[in-house]
Amino acid sequence: MAAQTATELRTSDDYTIGWVCALPKEQTAATAMLDEIHADLPTKPPNDTNAYTLGSIGKHNIVIACLPKGKLGTSSAATVAIQMVRTFPSIKIGLMVGIGGGIPHKVRLGDVVVSTPVGQFPGVVQWDFGKAKHHGKFERTGALNNPPTSLLTALTKLETQHEMNGSKMYQYLDDLERNWPNLVPKYIRSTSLNEPFLELDNSYRGRHRWQVIFLTLWETILAFLKFLLGWWAIASVDGEAEQVTSTTVGTAVDGKQSRPRDIRVHYGLIASGNQVIKDAKLRDSLNESLGGNVLCVEMEAAGLMDNFPCVVIRGICDYADSHKNKDWQEHAAAVAAAFGKELLGYVQPSDVDGERPVKDILSEVLDTVSKTEANVETMRSRLDRKEDLEILNWLTDIDYGPQQTDYITRRQAGTGQWLLSSADFKAWMQSNNQTLFCPGIPGAGKTILTSIVVNDLISRFHMNSMTGIAYIYFNFNRQEKQKVGDLLASLLKQLAESLPSLPGSVKDIYTHHETKRTRPSLDEISRVLGSVAAIYSRVFFIIDALDECQASDGCRASFLSELFNLQTRHGANIFATSRFIPEIIDQFKGGVSLEIRASTDDVERYLEGHIMQLPIFVQQNRPLQEEIKKGISEAVDGMFLLAQIYLGLLDDKLTINDIRNTLEVFRKQGRGSGEDQKVQVLAFAYEQAVERINGQKPGLKKLAMKVLLWIACANRQLTASELQHALATKVGKSKLDQGDLPHIGDMVSVCLGLVTIDEESNIIRLVHYTTQEYFRRTRKRWFPKAESEITTICVTYLLFTIFESGFCETDKAFEGRLWSNPLYDYASHNWGHHARAVLAEVEQLRQLVLKLLESEHKVSGCSQAMMASGSYPGYSQRVPEQMTGLHLVAYFGVDKAVQFLISSDSPDPEDSYGRTPLSWAAENGHEAVVKLLLDKGAEPETKDTEYGQTPLSWAAENGHEAVVKLLLDKGAEPETKDTWYGQTPLLWAAGKGHEAVVKLLLDKGAEPESKASSGRTPLSWAAENGHEAVVKLLLDKGAEPETKDTAGRTPLSWAAEKGCEAVVKLLLEKGAKKP
Repeated sequence: MAAQTATELRTSDDYTIGWVCALPKEQTAATAMLDEIHADLPTKPPNDTNAYTLGSIGKHNIVIACLPKGKLGTSSAATVAIQMVRTFPSIKIGLMVGIGGGIPHKVRLGDVVVSTPVGQFPGVVQWDFGKAKHHGKFERTGALNNPPTSLLTALTKLETQHEMNGSKMYQYLDDLERNWPNLVPKYIRSTSLNEPFLELDNSYRGRHRWQVIFLTLWETILAFLKFLLGWWAIASVDGEAEQVTSTTVGTAVDGKQSRPRDIRVHYGLIASGNQVIKDAKLRDSLNESLGGNVLCVEMEAAGLMDNFPCVVIRGICDYADSHKNKDWQEHAAAVAAAFGKELLGYVQPSDVDGERPVKDILSEVLDTVSKTEANVETMRSRLDRKEDLEILNWLTDIDYGPQQTDYITRRQAGTGQWLLSSADFKAWMQSNNQTLFCPGIPGAGKTILTSIVVNDLISRFHMNSMTGIAYIYFNFNRQEKQKVGDLLASLLKQLAESLPSLPGSVKDIYTHHETKRTRPSLDEISRVLGSVAAIYSRVFFIIDALDECQASDGCRASFLSELFNLQTRHGANIFATSRFIPEIIDQFKGGVSLEIRASTDDVERYLEGHIMQLPIFVQQNRPLQEEIKKGISEAVDGMFLLAQIYLGLLDDKLTINDIRNTLEVFRKQGRGSGEDQKVQVLAFAYEQAVERINGQKPGLKKLAMKVLLWIACANRQLTASELQHALATKVGKSKLDQGDLPHIGDMVSVCLGLVTIDEESNIIRLVHYTTQEYFRRTRKRWFPKAESEITTICVTYLLFTIFESGFCETDKAFEGRLWSNPLYDYASHNWGHHARAVLAEVEQLRQLVLKLLESEHKVSGCSQAMMASGSYPGYSQRVPEQMTGLHLVAYFGVDKAVQFLISSDSPDPEDSYGRTPLSWAAENGHEAVVKLLLDKGAEPETKDTEYGQTPLSWAAENGHEAVVKLLLDKGAEPETKDTWYGQTPLLWAAGKGHEAVVKLLLDKGAEPESKASSGRTPLSWAAENGHEAVVKLLLDKGAEPETKDTAGRTPLSWAAEKGCEAVVKLLLEKGAKKP
């Protein structure tokens, strides 16, 4: 008969065992194993979205919960478990029971794997969580908590029982067959389930022939020995190799005929992650990286074991390879559930009573969970498909997660609460279509407060999958990453990656552009962003430091326009911060405005937390500490940054009177309420700080000024290890001496508060953008030879003998080079940019650069590091080889070096992609180098072998008007088509929206009706991408609006599909016909 339905009323406190499933079929199998099914609780908390099945097995009352349909992965499992233990506070141990993929030659389909500690691992390891280490290695930091002692004890008893008397699993499966006949066709194994184990799958095909023969022979020997001696006699042979225990439990029960194959129970390591593994090579690589100890791979257990003490039980339903299917899933779920029931029979209620309630453990980790949720890494890990991650990374590589993590960790405990508690913030948060604009003076703490808002929203809504949160931190140092398209793509990426599956609109835009080597237009990104935002019931956009977004090219105005349009169409809430910039304030007129100022309480909290950095006599004088807190709080007048600087300026004051006199200076400097006066106060504070740096001992001063030079003058932000190597590089040496590396702590401390390190990203930077502005204004004063000094160090580094081997032949070797030599990436990408301005001025530097350019192997290695990008297999090899020194300086536009090299070399050497120095110079817009090469006889009509583009085509595609004019004047053919897409320079320029280049080409006779291989015209490409000015120009030049491509589509149809309203209107006005 089926499980009995109990009528006795129970409360949530009566349940002590939590049973978590990922799939409905796993929940079905679990329910079928219950001895009794209990009535649902009368009520449950309103914020608990789980659906529970209640029942009992033996003396244990059990709660069964299943992940929401379609939501798999570690974070979903964690959410279910957290809600479960909040509703059922007496739960003390748990089971995670379901299906998983097995590792061939260790387990078979229909076997059971149970998580138990192996070596350094506690039974479950999160295989996709860790950090990169030197030499290209990946260190996993996702090993999780050990299972409860009571469960491990029960497993020991159960294993002994299996060896002596066999298992009760078949009995429980027979009970399922009798009690639940509707489940039999799927949940009870029949001969229709084929075991593909002996078929040579992809992993076998990848082996050498002798390995296949050996493995097959070994399996035969083991089977023969098992037949002669029984499995116990050879268990030690197999178990030593696997580092697990395996037990056969296939004894016939009650005289019934044994199943087609005995079930084996394996005890050992389960690898859990957020990605479905269905590739034999990835599976085997993962197993190898974990010492060959893995028995099973799955997707949910890692989300539980850090805060839900449990044993993970998996029925094997596939081999995690390309043969992955669902045939075995129901039977595997039933076998796992049967083992779970048998295990609970060996768990004594008194042992359960001795365990800590999970809610107590949970309360200790909730802060960590909240911080983890605040990290965009957690949001990113919710995707379970490799293809989805590739698409999202194709959208943009911008990642604000590390910044959010760093800013929130810098928050002084208790600060910022005034904003979260304010009526304006509460009103903004509780309703849709709200805007909260928070301007503030420089250094008021706007960015930290923004991170507090982001953290609060994520913590508040982390259980609500229908609330979308996306944020942007503008940074004056990252203007190249702050174009409107990049910004909207980042918002799109953040919203899309938080959904259970990637929206079709995102996949479609990727499919449309990726194969064509094109990027989506602003209109396309905006349209897809709107469609994704519409999926959510609520959307929050948090934007920090709008004043650091470029205004001169219209970026800021365009971005805000797109943001407000999203708000109008989808009711999004916008939180934004900025300095008091009139044009920004005007954009937010009519909305709620709340000025950000460092409150006296917050400043005093900060000072209290850092006052121990002052001399000992201050630390021992509490009244003096209060005097310092009061004096600085009054002097900074709402500027958090100034409080930090002022505190640093006191650390060399050694008497009470020195302290008091300095505080009085601070008070006098602080008089004046306008922003300009505040900026002047900051600038004066920076002057004082640099004076203190220069007043240090010579060695400390020298180190500090070198650190500041690199941070203030480098072309991008540097990691601490990159800067270490830069400072340790000595001119004239052929290798880096580890004894020359300065300590990172010293690099920061000698700068006396002007420099900090972001813990999450390891970026070493100036404390504030006003600090950067100060050094930008005073650069010639403090760092007059910055370009030549940086060039010298970069080129010296690239000349190290360790790079004599040249081009790296594998990704592993290439990544190992980058990890072992941290400055190599920066030096390869930037030496030429620094050299371009100063090479003519310094003879010694010119000789050093020529030494590099004349080294074939070092040029080859340097060019690989400069051009390799991506994460797909073989990415480091998808770069041109055989690049010469002339190619390199043409790429960077170092005309002085080109002049020297071209006098002795041919102007047209070709790299392995068939590209000449003229091709690279044209693509990057280096007019002076293009002219030099043409004057020396460089051929303007050469085509590369990769895409078949001419120098004119490359220049037109990238919008370099001066270079296009120069090439045309030298006879370049404007109608030459590339061999890949059949596109002319005009087609490229029109598609990219380069109006000036389009006009120039048309004036030089380019055909406005030229067609690519797809039959598309310049007008068609311009219309699709929403380039209104180019469309108008082409129409005025006689372009035909009704021309159809090979798919039968007109420019109007492309513009209409992409939502380019202005272009549609223009085409209709010019006679285009509606379809």
